Amino acid sequence: MPLRSTRRQPFAQRSLSAQKRAYWKVLNNIRNQAPVSGGRFYTHHYVHGDNGWLDGYFLGLRKPVFYNFALQTTRYAYKELVWDRAWDLSFELAPTEHDVPIWEDVYKDPATGRYITPARKPHRYPELAGLTRLNWVRAQLPALADRGDICVAECWSLHRGYHSGIGLHATLDVPSLTIDTVNAFIDRFLASPTANWVGTLHSFRYEQIANWGLESNAVLES
Repeated sequence: MPLRSTRRQPFAQRSLSAQKRAYWKVLNNIRNQAPVSGGRFYTHHYVHGDNGWLDGYFLGLRKPVFYNFALQTTRYAYKELVWDRAWDLSFELAPTEHDVPIWEDVYKDPATGRYITPARKPHRYPELAGLTRLNWVRAQLPALADRGDICVAECWSLHRGYHSGIGLHATLDVPSLTIDTVNAFIDRFLASPTANWVGTLHSFRYEQIANWGLESNAVLES
């Protein structure tokens, strides 16, 4: 999942009136999105039935508590760990000092005032079988995924430093995040809303994960 900043004043430290205003804003957003999302949660993302991660909000059992959630599937979390392992291996074999600095040969266009990076041929590393770093990393994914030494657990954790509601990070063992799977998680979580929980470890083979590229959420945000 993308990194999320929580540097502003935590929700619990805000005045009660500020908490209530935030709560009613989320409630109205949930109501407005009810024809699409069913009336249990609100999200800025397009829920197309094949999401690997999703951010949004749902209400707690008592006013003015609401949760600012960041959900991901175990498959998505596994994919990210495999990518990270492959990148780490690439830097062990070909350290970053071999890379061409992105600011090298940058110049200022006198007509626009903008700084321009000249087009470069992709750098190929002898240490990485003559491939570019990205292509070498991508080539390692099947073997790393199938080794079975990388595991992810279904889990959730509360993060009370969030400014807007209570932060809730969860990894769910479902093929994808849909309106139904999100609603099922909300019901499950609200049965014990104060607990952090970790379940069974899972590992996957390369062919069990259909998409090894960017998630649609990231593509649309960019």
